[in-house]
Parts: sequence; C-alpha cells; structure tokens
Amino acid sequence: MADIIDKNSLLALPKDILVMLPDFLHNIEDYKNLSSTCRTLRGCMEAATPSQILRLAAAQESTFFRPAPFLLVAATSRELGHWARRSDANELELATKLEGGMPALMGLALEHCGLTMQRIRELHLMRFSIINPVSDIVDKCVGTQWYAHEDFWDGGVSDAYTIHSEPLQTVFHLAIYGELFAPDFEPILNGDTATRRLGVDTRIEYIKYCLPSFETECGLKHDGPVDPRRAIKASALGPYPSRDDQPEYNHNIALTWTMRSSRFKPYWRAFRALVGPDFQDDFDDGWWFDEDDQESGWRQRMWENMLICQGLEGLGMMRPDLRDAWVPKAREWREKIAKLEREPPLTKIDRQATLEYPYLLGDLRICAAGYVLGT
Repeated sequence: MADIIDKNSLLALPKDILVMLPDFLHNIEDYKNLSSTCRTLRGCMEAATPSQILRLAAAQESTFFRPAPFLLVAATSRELGHWARRSDANELELATKLEGGMPALMGLALEHCGLTMQRIRELHLMRFSIINPVSDIVDKCVGTQWYAHEDFWDGGVSDAYTIHSEPLQTVFHLAIYGELFAPDFEPILNGDTATRRLGVDTRIEYIKYCLPSFETECGLKHDGPVDPRRAIKASALGPYPSRDDQPEYNHNIALTWTMRSSRFKPYWRAFRALVGPDFQDDFDDGWWFDEDDQESGWRQRMWENMLICQGLEGLGMMRPDLRDAWVPKAREWREKIAKLEREPPLTKIDRQATLEYPYLLGDLRICAAGYVLGT
C-alpha cells in the first residue's frame, strides 16, 4: 500500500520545488539534517550545486571547517586559480581582492567556486592524515615545541630566533600558495607558451596580504624609494589597517624558517630519494637568491620548490603512508626538469629576485627584504 502524504506536508510539493530548498537553508548543518529526513528529500538535496554547498559550509566555517577561513580557502583555491587564469580581468580581480587578505579570498571563492559533499568528506579525512601531522612537524620547526628545546638560546637548536607563529596557519599558507599557483609549473615544464599563467606580481600580492607580517609591513613604513610591487596598502578592510598597527604574527618568517628548518627538510629528502637522485647534493637555497647557483643548482632549486608547492594533498609527500602515491608523478616532473636547457627567467624586485615559476622562497624573501633577509 502506497504511503499517504499529508497535503500540508513538505513532501506534497513537487520535486522541482524541493530541489530549490538549498537556496533557503541557513548552513551546512541544515542541509545535512534535511538530507537525513527521508529518501525523497535526500534525493532532492543531492541536486544541490557546488556553489550552494560552499555557501552553506562557509556559514559554519568557524564550527565545522576550522581554522576559518583557511580550510575552505585551501579547498577552493585551485578552482579559483583556474578561474583567474581565464583572462587578465579575472587575474586583476584576484590580485585586487588579495589586498583584503584571507577573508577577501574566501569572499571571491564564494563568487566563483564550489564545493561538493565528497570533497568535504575528503577534507575531514585529510585533517587526520595530513593537516594535523604536518602541523605537528611545523610546530617543531617554529612553534611551541621548537621553543621547548632545552637551552634553546644557548645551542639547543641550530636556528634559534624570535618568531611569533601559529603553526597551523603556516601549514595553510604553504598549502594555499600551492593550490593557487602549482598549475603554472606544467606549462613551463612542457615548453607551453600559449597557456596563460598567473604572474609574479599576483604571487607577491598573496604573500604580502595573506601572510601579514611585521617584516612585510616595513615596506609600508619605508621612507625611501621602494619598488611598488613590494609596497603594501593600509586599509581598514585588509590585514594592515594603518601605518601604526602591527600584524600579530611573523607569518613570512615563520614559513621561511619552516622551509629551511633541519626538522622539515628530511621529510622532503626522504621523498626525493624514492623518486631518484638529486640534481645537486647538499643544495642550500640561502637567504639571498644566489645568481652564481644558476649554472649548477637551478635544477635542484626548481625540483625542491616544485615538490613543496603542490597544495594541501601535496603535503602528503611528507607522510610515509601517503607518499608512494606521488612517486610516479614526481618522476615525470623530475624527468622534465632534467630535459630543460635553461632556468626560467629571473624577475628582480629591488635587490632580491624570484623566478617566473612559482618560487615560494624567492617570493617570501622579496616581501621581507629590509628586515631579516637582507637590505
């Protein structure tokens, strides 16, 4: 006997009306609860678009998607980068929005990106397989565990320094940079000059405003000539409200210190050993971009940098139980780097330099020039 549906029940509405319900829900919890009510509503909720699901998730980002907005920004940044590559106007909009920092990047994602329930489940699993373990490693590089070393200032660690950091945010700063810019490696490796890539200036905007730091703010207070690409804008809506307010964390130096840390590098060295021999043993990408290394060390620089800048999933290369899945792709990248005849072009900004491919250490050094990494 067929079920009798009350004419005043929600289920009495036609399905082409029920599938519109996600537009009227407040958050992802409402969506999940409604999906669990019955098979009819579950089927109708499966018709929700990725943009609708992202909106509902963002409404509860501080509850279910911590740290907010970093986790959802990381989940959508690759799609946002692809959108920005479609035209000069899109990239300009991205660069302009970056001046508002991570919250503005989240706002732009809400306009142009989406999320699926499958992706949300993957993010939940990555919290335990990648995010938490890598955050623990970063904490040992620049966080509380680092400072807890006995005789910290008297030889307890080889790189003692005063850094105010938040290791979990440092993990996401690294991951989001990779999500946005990693696709720009492939055209360079393939000799593809037709595919549009995001520019160096856009990468610098990301570092300046999404990693707000006192060392970057020095550009705001600089009284002499400064390259406009390094200068930052004071804005009530951005991470630098005025010339007198100092950012809470040394995000730039925290990420730089992490990447150069003797507690961080061995994980990447172990992964590279699975792929093949390094191009140069004991390569040291120092505080300054050393143009003398361009002849001997540029392939190793590109190789190391390319691996570390592959986004959130890419950090799985640091995890013994996940890294094997990356080996075939990494071997393909290494073979293409070996075939390159010369290093991609250099871009100089003031006295520092970065490269046309996504070169994170170079971008960080440019934004911190004049504070720690050189004047």
